[in-house]
Amino acid sequence: MLPKKKERNIGIDILKCIAAILITNSNFEVLYPISSFATGGTMGNSLFFFASGFTLFLKPLGRFDQYYKKRIRRIYPTVFAWAILSTIFFNNTQNIIQILLYGGGWFITCIMVLYVFLFIVNRTMSNKLILAWSISFLIILVWFLFIDKRSNASFYGDDSYFRWGFYFLFMLLGSICGVYQHKIKHRFSNNLLLVLLCILIFYGMLYSVRINVMPRQMEIISIIPLLGMTFYFYKLSNTKELKYLYNHRFIGDVIKIVGGLCLEIYLVQHDLITDKMNDFFPLNLIGMFLIILISAYILRCTARLFSQIFSQQNLNYQEIFRFY
Repeated sequence: MLPKKKERNIGIDILKCIAAILITNSNFEVLYPISSFATGGTMGNSLFFFASGFTLFLKPLGRFDQYYKKRIRRIYPTVFAWAILSTIFFNNTQNIIQILLYGGGWFITCIMVLYVFLFIVNRTMSNKLILAWSISFLIILVWFLFIDKRSNASFYGDDSYFRWGFYFLFMLLGSICGVYQHKIKHRFSNNLLLVLLCILIFYGMLYSVRINVMPRQMEIISIIPLLGMTFYFYKLSNTKELKYLYNHRFIGDVIKIVGGLCLEIYLVQHDLITDKMNDFFPLNLIGMFLIILISAYILRCTARLFSQIFSQQNLNYQEIFRFY
């Protein structure tokens, strides 16, 4: 049996599990007969940024240096550990500056920057979060007017700083839901239908822009169903039906492990994905995800070992190999 740990936030664990699966699936282009099935990355990123904002506002952040050091201690031992492992096993070559700035890809750099803005909001507008979100939304709308809109690509996949500001809205939405969580009602059937409806509208809008039914300038409107999808996924994750699955001995452990390894899964997947198992479709999808999951766990253990080596405490092997 897996070791017990302190009580966790069930809804956020479920969200992070879903986020990890969606983000990984979006990188499975070479595994599907039809590459369009490799989708969900934008939704997964939205859920992860939401979860980050949700958890950070549940307790006082303290001084900025203390707050930011905690974020560094949580993320960068994993980034450093992956830099070492990927150099050994995948011949990746990055100097220390590249590792610090880009070692985890755009995602790590982005979230470390957004942590700063989230702290500023917490310090200046903690009791006016809805106003802070509204101001941020208006800034995003104005910003969108000035970005380069390529006719053959969506801004969701564009490697630009606009995407960073865009995901800040989801961190703030998570913060709002964290602060007002006790006022939010959760009903399974309603929330499931609303999640599916928001996903359908979101993809419908993107497809309409792609085939020029809607002008590229209208693509920003698709943020509304994406925000709706994120919010109703959160509500769905807190229903008694999903909590029942969470409390199931096997399913619950899977949710906790996958959700807890969300960062590590993101880091390792790009170097691991291969089409060598494609003859066994769709089992290749399951096999590839299991390989990614096992590698993510190895990375987590390596990062914990790396972190403990540079601390004053003795090595705690139970903590190093803890599943979640």
